[in-house]
Amino acid sequence: MLKVNNIYKNFGDLEVLKGVSTEIEKGEVVSIIGASGSGKSTLLRCMNLLEVPTFGEVWMDGKLFTPVDPYLHPEVIRASNTYSKLLGEGYSDADAINEIKSKDLLNENNSRKEGKLYNALIKQIYKENYIDINVARQKMGMVFQNFNLFNNMTVLENIMFAPVKIGVSKINKLKAKNFFISFCNLFKKEKTPLYVINETKQEIKDKAKNKAIELLTRIGLIENADVYPSTLSGGQKQRIAIVRALAMNPEVMLFDEPTSALDPEMIGEVLDLMKQLANEGMTMVIVTHEMGFAREVSNRVLFVDEGYIAEEGEPAEVFKNPKNARLKEFLSKVL
Repeated sequence: MLKVNNIYKNFGDLEVLKGVSTEIEKGEVVSIIGASGSGKSTLLRCMNLLEVPTFGEVWMDGKLFTPVDPYLHPEVIRASNTYSKLLGEGYSDADAINEIKSKDLLNENNSRKEGKLYNALIKQIYKENYIDINVARQKMGMVFQNFNLFNNMTVLENIMFAPVKIGVSKINKLKAKNFFISFCNLFKKEKTPLYVINETKQEIKDKAKNKAIELLTRIGLIENADVYPSTLSGGQKQRIAIVRALAMNPEVMLFDEPTSALDPEMIGEVLDLMKQLANEGMTMVIVTHEMGFAREVSNRVLFVDEGYIAEEGEPAEVFKNPKNARLKEFLSKVL
């Protein structure tokens, strides 16, 4: 469902992620643990391009929504006369890619001919696999540690905002296309059919409102529908943030330390909602310091250390029989 492939992320001279690869399957709950500054949140934010990877690729439902990383596509190398000599007998793709990286040979400006070939192959790979970033993001709900609710909107308006905006935008785009088609049809004998618009803007707003009321009722906060976020507790704000993401019917939910800004007594109500989502089969990726929660709810745990996935596995194995020395040290301090 969601795949990160050889992700590097640099902030200036600081290397935060150093070639991270993992794949999130449908219905899986994956917890990312590690010390502060290890790259956990950066990895999560790279998954929906809130942080754009320096190198590497992100895939959603088999579609690519980052620029093509030529190092990950040996066909780019094979088709190039400049680099093909590296693929001699007994030479693997991985060997070739490593040598190309070390010598920085993969450069579209090496020659005019090679540059054209390089660009053509990159464009071909991108065209065949591309998904628009905004479409991909609509499939991913994001919950932040500091809630990120709109303080100038009521709770109900916060939840309705994204579904209404996306729905109305689609209608406006279809209307613009129909206007263009109608204009072109004036000069054509065979008329091009117009796009069918199945919903009005008011119907979209009503649908979003009904969904928001349903979600608020589910988490026991319907009485707060018309209040502003500033009047809510931290636990209430985070639950509102979660259902706001759910209002878009996402395929996967990303949680960036959702309980780190909460008082201890409020953490339980947020974790209970997340457990409920996990039990319902929601695909979830969770950056967390709640080790008990990660052990209970996760199908898989990733331990990130100094920009690498140092160890991963089922919770029972990771927590009871850690193999990595750094993970053993980390768990000894947090358990």
